[in-house]
Amino acid sequence: MSKEKYNEIFDVVKKVINEWDPIGVLPYAPDDEYKFEVAKVVTLLSKVENVEELSDGLAKIFKKALEWNFTKEECLPIAKKI
Repeated sequence: MSKEKYNEIFDVVKKVINEWDPIGVLPYAPDDEYKFEVAKVVTLLSKVENVEELSDGLAKIFKKALEWNFTKEECLPIAKKI
């Protein structure tokens, strides 16, 4: 994937994740608060075959990163937006 394409996808994923703001910090935190998680989601996109797999991956990424119990069901609406 070209750097330009990666950045384009990164920006889309970042927008969706920031709108979701899974732990409610963005009114107070910097705009790039979730940049590491967004990068992992961008990488994940090339490995999943459907929205359910993406949802499961989102739950795992954010559960590990934020030590919060996210379920794939909670993440499904976000996966659909991405």
